[in-house]
Amino acid sequence: MIAVAAVAGAAIVVLQGNMGVLSARISDKIVLTVQAEDSGILIVEEESGEAASSQLQTEESIFVIGSGETEASEKASDGEENEGDNETSVTGFVQYDEILQLYLTGLNSEWDASEFDGNGLCYLAGYLSSADDLGYFLMDLDGDGTEELLVGQVSEEEDAYLGMFYDFYTIKEEERMQVTTSAERGRFYLCMDGTIAYEGSSGVFCSSNAFYTFTGTELELTEAVLYDAWEDEENPYFYSTTDEWEDHSIPISQEEASAILSSHEYLEIPYTALSEVAEELGLAEMVSPLKQQAIEEVEAASAEAEAIAYRLDNDPLSQSELNQLSYEMYQIWDDALNVLWGYLKESLSEEEMTALTTEEIAWITEKESAIASVGAEFEGGTMQPYVENTTGADLTKERVYVLLEKLS
Repeated sequence: MIAVAAVAGAAIVVLQGNMGVLSARISDKIVLTVQAEDSGILIVEEESGEAASSQLQTEESIFVIGSGETEASEKASDGEENEGDNETSVTGFVQYDEILQLYLTGLNSEWDASEFDGNGLCYLAGYLSSADDLGYFLMDLDGDGTEELLVGQVSEEEDAYLGMFYDFYTIKEEERMQVTTSAERGRFYLCMDGTIAYEGSSGVFCSSNAFYTFTGTELELTEAVLYDAWEDEENPYFYSTTDEWEDHSIPISQEEASAILSSHEYLEIPYTALSEVAEELGLAEMVSPLKQQAIEEVEAASAEAEAIAYRLDNDPLSQSELNQLSYEMYQIWDDALNVLWGYLKESLSEEEMTALTTEEIAWITEKESAIASVGAEFEGGTMQPYVENTTGADLTKERVYVLLEKLS
């Protein structure tokens, strides 16, 4: 059972079985001391001096989750600050800031997966486009008063891996430790109850779902469900509390396996994008005057196209008017692409431009094929121009933003 309370902009997540007094820094001026009781959450003090006491009715106890959007929390309930705290630090720990700075350096320098891996970071970051796509989250997972650092992908789109984390760091005796890191076939997630979940695969016939408790320095297995059709094709599910890959001593049914997996609910981690703190970390991405000009022109095109899209969706228009407006919207994005192509010629080397031209020719072929395919469904009808224009506009808009990323 979980309850969530919002106090002065801070998220307080209430979970079963966590009781005590915790302090959370809500702003530069206010620190709330929060008392967890069986009957709910009692705010007993504000550091600003203004007494406050309000009862938030829940039946569970309290677990305070910090994030990059709040200031660094008090690291111990007695009010003493952790030695790693720094007023100028983004995370509250210079050790964590160093990791974020390294990730930012890689993203700004367009490192590939091997370069991230070579620098001790999760190689999955090499598949991301910019600092908008990677973020951080702070949470005290072992209850020792020091927050752990999770680094992962920021996304507003539906994503099968949304909620997973790439890297997991902690600090012990002022030294930063990398607890674990994800891979494509070995992904880690944070569960609602603070458990760490692992989804691993060694092929179609063998996979593991394991669940761990963070002990402060390492992950300790609590339970695992192994699917191993190589071991037993007819009854491939096994349960273990000792080994997530090799223990076949306790066979279980598919229904039992599903029940165990569904009992662990993943948390959609509210990451703060590195782009939001890049300037504070001293690594704000430098944008050339040429790219800035291109960005402004693309934004202007987008605003013009969105105005037409609004009319298409909301105005009572004839089919002839729909066809004409959709053509104009397609033309806006086509013009923006041509302008951007000119900027790319100025920015890229001859070798880079040759490679991009080959890529662009392939894209044009795919676009025209997609337009022809959707138009064929309405061939000869009055809607054919409309569906062809809107498809062309959507595909060209998408391509504009792909090309914009290539501009330095």
